[in-house]
Amino acid sequence: MPGDTDHTTRTPLAYLGVLGVAVVCYAALGSVVSLLPGYVPHLGGGAALVGLAVGAPAITGAAARPLGGRWADRHGSVRVMVGGALVMAVATLPGLLPRLPLLLASRLAVGAGEAAMMAAAVLWLLRLASPAHRGRALGHIGLANYAGLAVGPPLDRLVGAQHPARILALAAALPLLAAVLAATIGATRGGPAPAAPSTRPPSTPLALLRATARPGLGLLLVNLGYVTVLAFAAAAAADHDVHLGAAAVPLFGAGVIVSRTVLGGLPDRVGAVRTLACAVLAEAAGLVGVAAATTAAVAVGAMLLLALGQGLAVPALGMLALATVPPRDHGAAGGLFFGYFDAGVGLGGPAVGVVAAHTSPATAVLAAAAAVLAAAPAASLRTRHRARSAATATTARPDRRAGGATAPTAPIRPRRTGVLAPPPDGGRARPGRRGT
Repeated sequence: MPGDTDHTTRTPLAYLGVLGVAVVCYAALGSVVSLLPGYVPHLGGGAALVGLAVGAPAITGAAARPLGGRWADRHGSVRVMVGGALVMAVATLPGLLPRLPLLLASRLAVGAGEAAMMAAAVLWLLRLASPAHRGRALGHIGLANYAGLAVGPPLDRLVGAQHPARILALAAALPLLAAVLAATIGATRGGPAPAAPSTRPPSTPLALLRATARPGLGLLLVNLGYVTVLAFAAAAAADHDVHLGAAAVPLFGAGVIVSRTVLGGLPDRVGAVRTLACAVLAEAAGLVGVAAATTAAVAVGAMLLLALGQGLAVPALGMLALATVPPRDHGAAGGLFFGYFDAGVGLGGPAVGVVAAHTSPATAVLAAAAAVLAAAPAASLRTRHRARSAATATTARPDRRAGGATAPTAPIRPRRTGVLAPPPDGGRARPGRRGT
């Protein structure tokens, strides 16, 4: 594709253009997500199948996202982003037939396309952003996701919320538009600048898996809260005669957008570990509030607190995942890390669906809150281990941007892990200690 290997000028217009492509793709997903809680029972499915339908794209996404990131590292973000959007469009078509197995198959196939699109977008945004803004860039790809969740339901009402075929046709058309936009950006402004050349071979898949495992586990646990909101937040509030209805998902999405817009630079400034600890407390408290709310005001406040926590937790975890990965492998590492996002949704959707079916939606929300609280300890264990390893391998100094963990002053030689740790500046000039 033209310009895919050219250096892209770091301009706000190019950055916003890539974000816009991702938003259009996620608007397609958001329009279908808001349809599923009512449409799946209409086709004969119960609560567990509602959860499966919501989380189905994440099942295939968990497998496809690392591959998409590796392909983007090797072949360029533009090609992979366009290809992923086209797969999303074509895969939506079987869902136009009112058959539950076809709808579930469509959701699974859409997940593969979305995974490739998103992995390429992550790499593109990281290359457009400076190293000092890495946390903000990781948060912005999620911002595109939540923007789609917020935009999708209003689009449903625009085309006719009572007509599933129209909504699914819209969900097929939007990724086609996104593919055209991505190709245009690549042709006119060039693809993302490649990472600095290196004489070392690429990191092995096993090495990247080890580097991202504990932050990824934290992301999986955080996303149990996310999928619970999508599937059961409105039903949990309704148990107490608080009727959020279709407003639950857009409210949550809008809260995350505000969080990542206003506070997007917080992980870069105060550190990933500190940000993560505060974020999971906020998200868990919000989930408890949703489950226990007896008035609309309390439910709305809890949803906004929940959105604040979710909005900050993911970029903080992403910074921990990329802390020891060379820039040339950021696509593959980002794909592996965000694959845990899919695992949290794909496994969490059916899991909370089963809990809701055997108890109540409110109980499922409380169970998700407990899982979210475990995310910070799970991810921080790796950070402390990495700090100890760095201290024994080389002289070190504090790095506030890594959340208080120790940052090496020279490359660390891997010890039976295969992780190729980059120079502390990632091949670029080290930014100041202050973030954006």
